Amino acid sequence: MKERLARFLLRLLEAVPLPVLALVLERLMWPVWAVDRKHRRIARINLRIAFPEMGDEEAASIIRRSYLRLGTLAAEFIHIPKMDDRYIREHFRIEGLEHLRNSWEREGRPCMAMTGHFGNWELLSHVYGAVVAPAAFIVKPLRSPILDAIVTERRQWAGNTVIRQTESAREVMRFLRRKVLVGILIDQNVDRHKGILVDFFSRKTYTTDGIARLAFAMRAAIHPGFIFGDPSRKFHHVLRFGPAVRIDYGAPRDEEIPRITRRCNEELEKAIREAPDHWIWFQPRWKSRHADEPDVYGEGR
Repeated sequence: MKERLARFLLRLLEAVPLPVLALVLERLMWPVWAVDRKHRRIARINLRIAFPEMGDEEAASIIRRSYLRLGTLAAEFIHIPKMDDRYIREHFRIEGLEHLRNSWEREGRPCMAMTGHFGNWELLSHVYGAVVAPAAFIVKPLRSPILDAIVTERRQWAGNTVIRQTESAREVMRFLRRKVLVGILIDQNVDRHKGILVDFFSRKTYTTDGIARLAFAMRAAIHPGFIFGDPSRKFHHVLRFGPAVRIDYGAPRDEEIPRITRRCNEELEKAIREAPDHWIWFQPRWKSRHADEPDVYGEGR
């Protein structure tokens, strides 16, 4: 019953024109921004770490735009079934596919795309799958089984495959052997036993090293891939893939894994510096730290 109701409401939202739906959801984000003091505070701390020179007024503007962008993101995600070939041709541009082809065809390597919760990251995989080829990407299951099932359907609309975190390593290797692009988000905080301590902007924090370990083991290439919104044309985006992250496959594994992980963080930093309001600043990204360092978010976070 609950699932039928959820799907019925989703169909109603799909019927609303995208500009109208986006406007409504953006307006709904205003009161969320106004009352959500906890996450506004986390976002401001994160911005101080990433951009210590930034003033409060600019930081507040970025945080507000980040909240509103969530409304736009949700509206576009809901409308994925309506994004036909013509819509995609008119609203999306892909740059840097030659870098992926170079790794696949000239170097004979499997490819992974490293990205983050940046821009409308859900459309990054959807458009790639619809225009280039079906891809696979790792996700964390949602707490609600009903919502998880509905979101997974949207994520797989273009023929992509969702890989659950619990089964990620074996499945990733299987897709890499088949020369399927595998997408991995690397920007979330991880516990100490699940990552390694490397620089991210001006402070060290624990970062997942899974993508580095897989690349090293499979002799695969890691390419940065991000989606940027066009500031002058709403609902228009550019998917941008960069050259492969430098990897010395002959180096000692324990020495090269941290270096690869840091280089991945550097690529994420570049994207965030280019479009700061595209990243989700509300997560406590620097929560996990060396045991001797103080909690940057303070008690009562």
